Amino acid sequence: MAEKGSHKPEDSIAVHYPEAVEWRRALHKCPQPSWLEFFATAFVAEKLVGWGYDVRQGRDVVAEDKLLLLPGPEKLQEEYDRARKAGASEKFLAPARGGFTGVVAVLKGELPGPTIGFRFDLDSNELMESQDLTHMPARQGFVSQNPGYAHMCGHDIHMSAGLLLAKYFADNRKTLKGTVKLIFQPNEENLSGAIAMIEKGVLDDLDCIVGGHIGLSLKETGLISFNVHSFLALSRFEVTFTGRPTHAAASPEQGKNAMLGACNAVTNLYAIARNSQGATRVNVGVLQAGSTWNIVPGKAYFGIETRGVTNELNEYMVEKARDVIEGAARMYDLAVEIKPAAMASVAASSPDMIEVAEQVAKSLHSVKQVVPSAPFNASEDFTLMMERVQQKGGKALFALFGTPIHGGHHNYTFDADETVIRNMAEFYAALQKEVSG
Repeated sequence: MAEKGSHKPEDSIAVHYPEAVEWRRALHKCPQPSWLEFFATAFVAEKLVGWGYDVRQGRDVVAEDKLLLLPGPEKLQEEYDRARKAGASEKFLAPARGGFTGVVAVLKGELPGPTIGFRFDLDSNELMESQDLTHMPARQGFVSQNPGYAHMCGHDIHMSAGLLLAKYFADNRKTLKGTVKLIFQPNEENLSGAIAMIEKGVLDDLDCIVGGHIGLSLKETGLISFNVHSFLALSRFEVTFTGRPTHAAASPEQGKNAMLGACNAVTNLYAIARNSQGATRVNVGVLQAGSTWNIVPGKAYFGIETRGVTNELNEYMVEKARDVIEGAARMYDLAVEIKPAAMASVAASSPDMIEVAEQVAKSLHSVKQVVPSAPFNASEDFTLMMERVQQKGGKALFALFGTPIHGGHHNYTFDADETVIRNMAEFYAALQKEVSG
């Protein structure tokens, strides 16, 4: 279908690649985590509007009832002000106020064709970036300026590739077939951003959705893979036990100990029987209870996540976890609230899209090798977008792009080969051209 040299989007993309490196470094300096990606939102939106895209932001693209684990008003304002001080335009910041971060941009070509969506994630990690001069961002002067936040998963690179792709489409609008929709999604790290955009209908007009990630199991520049497997379905919940506080010495019999209920639940969650159908996981990552020595705790809170190699196995873990939690509440005569906090599913790229993607990739000089299959071994909420488009009769593709990963993902010394910015944009441009005919 695609012969070597028949697709040359890299000829145009290469012109703007040096700018894309600068975009990446500007984004890297101003990282913000989930629902707080104000700088990135404004940065991306301003460029897309300038290139002629129809841009939507704020409540038009994010469902308010899906703003799970939204930071409090003070933190929202603090990060909004931080983005403004870093140079973000108030015009493009304002729609995101209150946590409604994210951008959706549409460009209609002058020729008929399908509507293809490309998704890029905006958020950073919550950790300190290395200041050691052996770390390239520190040495080159674009290390994070926001203490406690850093792009240690490559989302700054994803965004820059998305902008480079956007510039290519804008420059070639006269020959563009169909419509491209660029989705800059908030809150991937906490796995809530995808569902918030899905619920606003962002994907409902798509014939195809495409996304990807750098690194992971592909650690050499020029490698690429589309048969990406071993996504883990995931569910996260906030659990709150409410009892009755009382004096621990004077009237202990009048209390209802929420801490005991929570501890009982946590212990027994790890005792859930594993399933013969495949691997499962359960973890309680935070537990908070009690206020002082001599008061029976009236409140206890913990955060739990379950995972499974299939959606069905994760549902098995969720069901068993609910039984354990509700059983502990009954045992200690406590009220309990279980609130969803995040979700991701198991998904697979459409087989015919894998075939087309492999043929396209082999036509690109930037691709050294198409790896037949590659494990993901983690959770990713883009799977929900894939699932939604496929359920509506469309197609989906997830790609892994190779690059050396210095320090490893979510490590304070993480970095990547910036060449992968160009490689991602070149592949996405070539794929769009092939799919649109």
